[in-house]
Amino acid sequence: MHIPGLGTLEKDQENGWHISQTVVVPALNQQACTFLLEGYDDADEATKTAYQSAITHFIALDPAVLSKAEADIFAYYQDTAAYRKSEKLEVVHIATAADVWQHIQFGDEALVCQRPNGDKTVYISIECDCDWEVEHGLQIVFRQGLAISKVGPFDDFMSNADAYGEPGLDKVIYQSRG
Repeated sequence: MHIPGLGTLEKDQENGWHISQTVVVPALNQQACTFLLEGYDDADEATKTAYQSAITHFIALDPAVLSKAEADIFAYYQDTAAYRKSEKLEVVHIATAADVWQHIQFGDEALVCQRPNGDKTVYISIECDCDWEVEHGLQIVFRQGLAISKVGPFDDFMSNADAYGEPGLDKVIYQSRG
């Protein structure tokens, strides 16, 4: 199978995913990512077009899109730091929201899938390592490959509405667990 921007993809028989060769994503500090397409085979033509569009948008993203999520990522850091302090655990010090990027290592896999609930649009999810939460990391989700729609600990959900079972959280980028 061939997808514009990704080239020829291989089928992972075990997971049913289509897997690309690595592609450099400029918005993620030139991180080379492998794209994993989940549910593509079962999608109708309009949804397949939406997958392709989301991928094209994501690869072409301006790095400035990340700065729009700094405050939400910083809020995640602050919640984690407060918890770690309460447990008398070591805490990474991050002074400002703009400093979070110095503590994030972007993942090298981009999961592309259609959200099963809500708007049923196509999302791209990146699992990142972050210095303040080694166990759960950081998940950054991009709605239609255009804008960040969810950040927080990695939980495999494409929206906070799905993660918490609360439709009112659909447009919430970060939802504190505290």
